[in-house]
Formats: sequence, C-alpha cells, structure tokens
Amino acid sequence: MDELLRARLRIGEGAKLRLKALRLLMTLIDSGNRTFTGQSFFALRETEETLIALDGRIGADLVHALLRMNGGTHIRAHGLENIPTHGRVIIGATHNVGTFDFIAHAGALLPHRPDLRVVANRESERFLGPGLLIPVDLDRDNNALSARTTRANMKKHLQNEGALLIFGSGRVPDMVDGRLVEPPWRMGATRMSHDCRSPVVPASANLTNSRHYYRTRRLARLLSGGNDAIGREVASLRYVSELLSKLGGSYEVHYGPPLPPGTPPGQIKVRAEALVKGLYRTD
Repeated sequence: MDELLRARLRIGEGAKLRLKALRLLMTLIDSGNRTFTGQSFFALRETEETLIALDGRIGADLVHALLRMNGGTHIRAHGLENIPTHGRVIIGATHNVGTFDFIAHAGALLPHRPDLRVVANRESERFLGPGLLIPVDLDRDNNALSARTTRANMKKHLQNEGALLIFGSGRVPDMVDGRLVEPPWRMGATRMSHDCRSPVVPASANLTNSRHYYRTRRLARLLSGGNDAIGREVASLRYVSELLSKLGGSYEVHYGPPLPPGTPPGQIKVRAEALVKGLYRTD
C-alpha cells in the first residue's frame, strides 16, 4: 500500500515521515467517516485487506479475482461484435472513474480478446502487475516522460495483431450539472491507428464515481485557487475506495462500430461519449 501511495502522490523514498503522516491522516478520516456515514473515505484498511486477499495475483488472474469478490461483479457488454476476435484493433475508451474502468473493460474483453493490453500510467503496474499493461511514465502535469518507449511497445503489440485499450484523455472527468465532462482526447489512438493501419472501436462504460469523489475534487480545487490538476490529484486518493465500492454490482460497457485508421481524436471522443445516453455533457 505504501508503494501505491508513493506513486499516486509522487512521494520520494526518503520522505518516510511525510508518508507516515499521510497514512495517519487518512486513517483518522476513514475512522470518522465510518462513524458518521458507515463508509470509509479513503478505505486504507479495506485496501490493505483486499491486497492481502488477492495474495500477489497480477494480470488477468487479478482481474478475475476482483470480479469474484463481494458475491461477484456482473459486466454486461453491448456491441462486442464490433471488436474482431483476432487481428489488430484499438479500443478508444472514455475514462469515467479511474482504475475500475480497466477492470470493467477487461472483464468484458479478456474472454473475447485474451491478448488485450492497456496503456496505463506506471503506478497501475504496482497494483495490476506487468502482464496486461503497456506502461507510461507521467510527470506532475500528466505529460508523458516515456513517450518513445511507450509508442514502440504499443506499435509492437499491434503489429503482432494484438488488441490495445487506450483511454483517450488519460484523465478522469469531472462532473458538471450532473453530467461528466472529459478533457480533450490526446493523439495517441489516432497516430497509432494511422501508423499501424488499425481500426479504432469507440468505447465507454456506464460508470460514475460517488458524490464523495466529486465533492473532494471540487473542495481541493477551491482550496488550491482553482487548480483542477491539484483537485484531481487529491481526489485520486479515492480511486481504490471507488473501485472497492463497485465490486459486487452490475455494470454495462459499450462498444461502437469501428472507425477507420487515423480518425481524429475529437471524432472518436464524440462517438464514445454518445454510446451511453445522458452520461456525458454535450456542448
């Protein structure tokens, strides 16, 4: 758990007192939240118990183990026929809630495409393991530090006729007036699909985070003088809590008709967001 916290908040190896203070603060907040609401806010204790229960599982084994917890999580896939059972394909997905986005898509896609890989930041590797990931290193401004290596690994996987899941914006959206608002999508899926002559399947999950996540994000943004990057980073401490709270539920993931190689990111984004009616704000 310490490694996950260090990665999430970019705490150096030498900052032991800072990490200890953070854990103490999170534990106190969790304790108070359980007393008044019956739920923990950061779920520090629950996360550590889950990691112990998972007993070192990684990759597809970890995904399946998570989905069996709390009586089983049911993922219903719509439009799975739009994804070929073999051959190169990019799935360009919205990034609704964080880590559980990948768990939901992997639960639907792995039986259909066992060769699935996801492009995700390096910290996810500490939880999911290396088997399913093509990692990317990010700085504090969410800019890629390993762009050349990451692109080479993506290209290699597609040229080996693999399936690649890319979260278009790389950032979890905020909620405004009851609708999700995702940042503009990056060029990654567009460039890679063009270079590898791969179709792009737009995708979205019918998922949102809890009201606690969005309240935390708004408060942190307000206290930082309107800096949403800080708001998002502070609220990201709830990602595992949000994931654990979803286990045992039923969710839907959607896959649209494939788009041609090189489709601009804005067009993929529009197609993906339209798959779940009323979930995303349309301007």
